[in-house]
Amino acid sequence: MKRWAVVLNHLACAFVGLSGIAYGVMKYFLAGSDPDSRVGHPWQQPMLKLHVLAAPFLVFALGLVFSGHALQRLKGGMDPGCASGAGLLGLAAPLILTGALIQVLTGDAARQWTGWIHAALGAVYVLAYAAHLLKKVPEEDRG
Repeated sequence: MKRWAVVLNHLACAFVGLSGIAYGVMKYFLAGSDPDSRVGHPWQQPMLKLHVLAAPFLVFALGLVFSGHALQRLKGGMDPGCASGAGLLGLAAPLILTGALIQVLTGDAARQWTGWIHAALGAVYVLAYAAHLLKKVPEEDRG
């Protein structure tokens, strides 16, 4: 994979992951200063906007990773990062789908359940991504 694609993937994952975690903490664990507001923290909405705007970059980066890295690994057989990489690919589609569904569902209960599923998948994705990065990277993929 090209170095710029690797950097894009890491940055997009960091922005989406960190903004999602920050948004969740602000929404569910921090109390707002206005008791009449549904917003838990003044930075909650900007974090959500950052999360939603960074997500397409991660989707694009995942496409690059799939075409330039994952297909080669899948065709070539097992290597140390294969299980965590396959897990990331398996999580990507439902994570992207639930992220889109949250924005278009109109029922409160459906949106809430989809949000919790999205948050759980996102947390697993971040952990799997970290595990995948801890694997030894083959020399031919470093440049």
